[in-house]
Amino acid sequence: MASYTNDTDDASTEYEASPADVIAVKKLLMAAGNLPLELADMIVDQAEYWPCSSVTADYSSLPSKVLGIRGTSNDEDKFLLRTEPLGLAHWTPPNHDSWRSTQALPRKLEREFDSDRFQEFVEEPPPVSNHPVRKIVFNLRSSDQGWGGNHSDHGTYRHSWTWFDAGLERFDAEAQCEENCPSYSAEEDEGKESRICSCAVRPIWPDVASNEGNEGAAAPPRYNHPLHATADHKIQANKVAAQGMQNHHIVWRWDDDVDPNSSAAEDLETSGRGNATGNGEFVRSMKLGDIVTVWGRARFGGWQNRVEKVEIKVYWAV
Repeated sequence: MASYTNDTDDASTEYEASPADVIAVKKLLMAAGNLPLELADMIVDQAEYWPCSSVTADYSSLPSKVLGIRGTSNDEDKFLLRTEPLGLAHWTPPNHDSWRSTQALPRKLEREFDSDRFQEFVEEPPPVSNHPVRKIVFNLRSSDQGWGGNHSDHGTYRHSWTWFDAGLERFDAEAQCEENCPSYSAEEDEGKESRICSCAVRPIWPDVASNEGNEGAAAPPRYNHPLHATADHKIQANKVAAQGMQNHHIVWRWDDDVDPNSSAAEDLETSGRGNATGNGEFVRSMKLGDIVTVWGRARFGGWQNRVEKVEIKVYWAV
């Protein structure tokens, strides 16, 4: 069984600050230099001293030492990991491992929660209200099957059919908690209205499509998984037929401004990333309570995404 943890990856050396740590530094700056809060905010932002939360999926404990995602199989689109809801330090899922590793039901979001609804779950000080996320870091250790593809593509990211995508989820204010929900407890009648259940999570991306069954009858909704990697969600591809595991460290920033049609975007694509992941839009779109997910992909027979470890780090401003 894979292990899931909120601990920092062993290879990471950065200190992960808490919101209280950041506020303490701001107070020191203001006291030592007689600085206004606005200037202290600017200094902390420039220093990238932000609160951080992280989550890791480690598959090295599996008998095969890796999680294999095979093209043309039922699991060729594999949900791997999700973060805790942004800023909701006092919201706890009923089962942490299940929360991190189980994909949400493919249901459309009906109505977002108002940010005020989250306040009782927020650790003081709360994230800033506009564009709270400053940086998302993805650390991946993986490879493809080690053979196949055009020989000229070996050791490059060209025509790689194994990759990782970033997804986004939000809580649905219209969700109805059923008795089989893992968050439900018959003993929690008092205060039930204030509870936000884990079953209220809805995917924003990948989005949800409705099928038509036989004779036009409505079929259950399903995830709309694209055949090809999408330019704005592709975190990283594996090198084609490269021997051994590869480590990839990918950073998405709120102030990134790479035009998807520029030569810099071509460089991103050459390095195995989506050419529209350098414009900062994904990071700037995040709100209080939002959840980042990672999906592993493989396409076509013979291709396999061999995943050893996935880590997500989310940094936000307070």
